Amino acid sequence: MMPTLQQNAFQHMAFALNKAEKEPLYSQLYQQIKQQISCGRLVYGEKLPSKRKIADYLNISQSTVENAYGQLLAEGYIEAKARCGFFVSFQAEQFALSNQATQPQTASKASQHFRYDFNPDQVDMAHFPFARMKKQVKKLWDQASRILSSQSEKPGEIVLREQIRDYLYASRGVSCSIDQIIIGAGVETCISQLILLFDHLYPEQCVNYAMEQYGYPMVAQLLRVFNKNLIRLPLTDENLKVDFQRLLQSAVNVFYVTPSHQYPYGSVLSINERLQLLQWANQQADRYIIEDDYDSEFRYKGKPIPALQQLDNLMTEQGKVIYLGSFSKLLMPSLRMTFMVLPQQLLPIYNRTCGLFNSTVPRLNQYLIAQFMQSGEFEKHIHRMRTHYRKKMELLCQLLQPYTNYIRYYGEQSGFYLLLDLYTETRSLAQLQTLAANVGIKLYPLPDSDKKYFSLGFGNLSQQQLQQAIPLLMHTWGYVDV
Repeated sequence: MMPTLQQNAFQHMAFALNKAEKEPLYSQLYQQIKQQISCGRLVYGEKLPSKRKIADYLNISQSTVENAYGQLLAEGYIEAKARCGFFVSFQAEQFALSNQATQPQTASKASQHFRYDFNPDQVDMAHFPFARMKKQVKKLWDQASRILSSQSEKPGEIVLREQIRDYLYASRGVSCSIDQIIIGAGVETCISQLILLFDHLYPEQCVNYAMEQYGYPMVAQLLRVFNKNLIRLPLTDENLKVDFQRLLQSAVNVFYVTPSHQYPYGSVLSINERLQLLQWANQQADRYIIEDDYDSEFRYKGKPIPALQQLDNLMTEQGKVIYLGSFSKLLMPSLRMTFMVLPQQLLPIYNRTCGLFNSTVPRLNQYLIAQFMQSGEFEKHIHRMRTHYRKKMELLCQLLQPYTNYIRYYGEQSGFYLLLDLYTETRSLAQLQTLAANVGIKLYPLPDSDKKYFSLGFGNLSQQQLQQAIPLLMHTWGYVDV
């Protein structure tokens, strides 16, 4: 008869190991413990019996238990705490798993929890200068009554537009006056205003838009909401860049492009391609380029690429480029603060069509960011974060390098993500995503692609998390290092 202590330790466990089966005992044990965890009998944080106790209870060797626990550790179902033992680290109630590990299952998006979230839109909040920002908030609060009682500027507060003007000139070579700068709550606000602007600028014609094949989905959705014609320009197989020949052959008026970091490969438009694009815009009076300059500051090899708007001012002086920037990646997405720089000749039509709108960004937020920039803390933060992100990018590439028999990756020179290409895979993206989810890893497949692509964002993951997650992910997919 089993001792009472052992009965209590194993009250949730019901094992049936069969030594006559071909499957090794450690594998049987691993599968059955995994099942107990997955179905919720062993709950998150619960301590597991020691290897010795479970070996005595089942009359098997400790090495068998050690191998089973090792597999559970590798897959993230349990964790080891020094001098404390083994604990369940998988939250079964947050997942809807199958009884069989290989059977794909979906989980409630509202309740699903992941240990490692490779969201390409997340930034590193662990290194955000909250203490420095708090000082700015206290300083601003002393002026709050004066600020809130004064008349606001509809395009945005002058104090912030002055800081943006100086910052853009110093960092991106963008030359403009504060009158050309419009501040809005998110890219969708600015794009919506531009759609309205172009409709009034050319009331007698249908304005046609184009964007890169995998360009920002929000922009494509807005254009569809406004019932606009949209052409998606494919990527060439040779250099993984936009096929501009398609642009030249189409009746496009407005081209939305990300020349400094083309999604998803992280490609950069060469000087020849930039000049070609400006030449296209200058061939007709009704052609314009919207330059979305996201991620431009976080370049890890060489200096940031000069903005297309700068080249437009230097080479053509025609004012064909509308520059679009954001504080989402520079500071945090929740700020919802975007800005655009309009060419001088578009200001009169903008004032007639959109000039009646008040800025959609709260005034105190605008003053706070202006103050943060004016203090010099903003520039220091950018420099610090560029170093942090570069180190994480280098580490991520190092971790993926042993698996290049199975994967390729792109975009290591800039940004917050790598494009992971599983070029040897026969399984579907959904199957691969489910396997990752089963071990607590959230992945983001590239939408509308016929290839096995994942955007592997690392912005809000620590180096330690990357070191844990990548081997676990590769092991889960059955990849072995070379």
